[in-house]
Amino acid sequence: MKFRSKATAGILALLTILSCVGCSKLKARDEMNKGVRSFKDSKYETAVEHFRAAVDLDPELTNAHLYLAAAYASQYQPGGDSPENRRIGEEAIKAYESVLLKDPTNVGSVSGIAGIYFNMKNFTKAKEYYQKRTHLEPNSPEPFYSIGNVNWILCYNKQDPLPTAQKKELIEEGLTNLQKAVQNDPNYYNAYFYVNLLLRQKAQVIIDEITDANPKLKDQFAMAALDPKSLDPLVKKHAGDRYAEYQSYLKKADENFEKAMEIRKQVEAKAETKGIVDPTK
Repeated sequence: MKFRSKATAGILALLTILSCVGCSKLKARDEMNKGVRSFKDSKYETAVEHFRAAVDLDPELTNAHLYLAAAYASQYQPGGDSPENRRIGEEAIKAYESVLLKDPTNVGSVSGIAGIYFNMKNFTKAKEYYQKRTHLEPNSPEPFYSIGNVNWILCYNKQDPLPTAQKKELIEEGLTNLQKAVQNDPNYYNAYFYVNLLLRQKAQVIIDEITDANPKLKDQFAMAALDPKSLDPLVKKHAGDRYAEYQSYLKKADENFEKAMEIRKQVEAKAETKGIVDPTK
């Protein structure tokens, strides 16, 4: 009898535990649903409270972590440097990372982290996650385009210019990724825009190499840059053997710009015909 009593007590205790666990999961889903309603009403701070409660009640509820990250991301002001804004961005990253701990292939989290880092102007970390996304979505043009975008930003930075050799590497890496983007989607016109921009940087590298070799020419080239047509005779004068190469990059840049504009017009015309808005604008 004593054995039966102990067994019965053990079963009752187990049922109680299972009941509590089940109850917590139900409460977690209820909190998540409340958070979704607040999110849809643009009440992001309230949504965060509900999603945090859901995560605490059921840490395995992946969607709650994703919604929590999205709620933080919706409050984040791109480029804002205030401590509070940075904290919100970091909280969004933490929420996305918690999902990746359970599911390293979660594209939404990888993409979300990349976007937050990009808006924080932490381009090195942003590119790291864009590269991860290329492995998860090898047939999508977006992550490859994003790497090209980041590399152009890094190369174009005039306040903290990169060494010429590093710029050359970034340009080639950017062009390779942009080529992959248009292979995945020939109508992805934004990629052609950035091919144009990186080719102009490739032409600029020739000027950088001239001024690296002769720093006294830097001011002269800087003044000429105010009127791009004035650069041609300077390049021809100081690097005649590379003038044709310089011109070829600018010509290819123009061709890619024109191609981007042509495809954009076609895409917009189709969108108007179908009565839909182009999401890439």
